[in-house]
Amino acid sequence: MRKNLIFLSGFLFLMFSAIGQQQKTEVLLLGCFHFDNPGLDVAKFEDANILSEKRQTEVQEVLKKLIAFKPDKIFVEAPVTYQGKLDSNITKYKAGQLMLKASETQQLGYRLVKELNLPTLYAVDYNSADFPFDSLVKSATEAKQFNLLGYIKQSIDSIEKAFNESLKKNTVREILLNQNSQVNNDFLVGTYFDFLIAGKEGNHIGSYLTSEWWRRNMIIYENILKRLTGKEERILVIFGAGHTALLEVMMKYNKNLELVPVSSVL
Repeated sequence: MRKNLIFLSGFLFLMFSAIGQQQKTEVLLLGCFHFDNPGLDVAKFEDANILSEKRQTEVQEVLKKLIAFKPDKIFVEAPVTYQGKLDSNITKYKAGQLMLKASETQQLGYRLVKELNLPTLYAVDYNSADFPFDSLVKSATEAKQFNLLGYIKQSIDSIEKAFNESLKKNTVREILLNQNSQVNNDFLVGTYFDFLIAGKEGNHIGSYLTSEWWRRNMIIYENILKRLTGKEERILVIFGAGHTALLEVMMKYNKNLELVPVSSVL
């Protein structure tokens, strides 16, 4: 029995040593505001007018930086079931048969695939998680948690104001650098834990909403991992900043991945 345990310990040591020696894949998590402003987030933002001549020049500035990063694969915020449509659109775009819309997936993703001569983008989003924000607010109201309600409103108002002011004075590159700062990532991760106290005792709406948000992003992470072969030198993930903030937390524990700061690329 003892010999078996020693053998198993030695085997596990060698296995994890081999994993540690495997070449790490560099990961660039590019947290984006939604270029086409679909209005689906809790906070409401002004339109970036991304198709204007000024913004297109700014988008080209970002593209040059991302092209220089030379990712082997690019993952985007599109449901897995959209992969066929994504492949078709990219084929049309490469053939000059598709005019780009304002979304970050098309403005950055489609252009990068063409410039880098990559076969396609990878759709890895998961949309089946619940996000009962209205129920959370209702539960906090019934529990008379006015400090929490005030904090939620103040946070939303602050995010909206800061972003809308940034749109007026900053370039796309500058906005992205701010959105991918450690301060912003910490806020995007930490805020959800402030929701845990929502509702009366026995009401777990805060824990439920927060865990569903984590579950959604964990499945996105899973989808990315399942599309890796281990041979990729660099990958790029283009998602909303709320997603990439959590993906960063999860990915830092993966011994085969090496996170690359956005500030070092842009």
